[in-house]
Amino acid sequence: MKRHQITIKQMQTTQLNEVMAIDAACYRVPWPKTVYEAELACISNRCYLVAYLQSQQPQSNNTLGTIVGHGGVSFEADAAHITTLTVAPQWRGHGVGIRLFLALAVAARKHKESLMLEVGADNPTAQSLYRRFGLAPVGIRRGYYAKMGLSDIGLSPDAVVMRADNIQEPDYASRLAKIALELEHT
Repeated sequence: MKRHQITIKQMQTTQLNEVMAIDAACYRVPWPKTVYEAELACISNRCYLVAYLQSQQPQSNNTLGTIVGHGGVSFEADAAHITTLTVAPQWRGHGVGIRLFLALAVAARKHKESLMLEVGADNPTAQSLYRRFGLAPVGIRRGYYAKMGLSDIGLSPDAVVMRADNIQEPDYASRLAKIALELEHT
């Protein structure tokens, strides 16, 4: 597999068309632009990131390169809550998701003691990624995706709630450092 230089940066409103193009390729009902704009306006309690391939052309007009994924975390009262993690279909399996999640987990550690998310009950690949970061299932939200109009496209209507507590402890920092080191060698 060819090695690609993937860089993670803060999401900017000027990147929303690319972000939404990825969502359109991944979701039947993607977030509207207004949701992203509102989320990006909440800079004190949100963190949204993009993953992009660094341009190989030094004279390129696109200083960042091609956006291949994005993710976000909301710092809520009881936990840091991963709101979205999406990788362009053609870039899945290239380390984009794990790099984004690592950056989101690092941001979460700066703000909260716990990290949580919802993931499709029928998405073992994503659940495996989240387990790698110490998240464990703590419950099921029945009909979670049905409420979003997603159950009619073959997805499970239910979401698994996953959570990691004590993420500010040294053990969790060690877990993240180990993942980062592994990524340097891939």
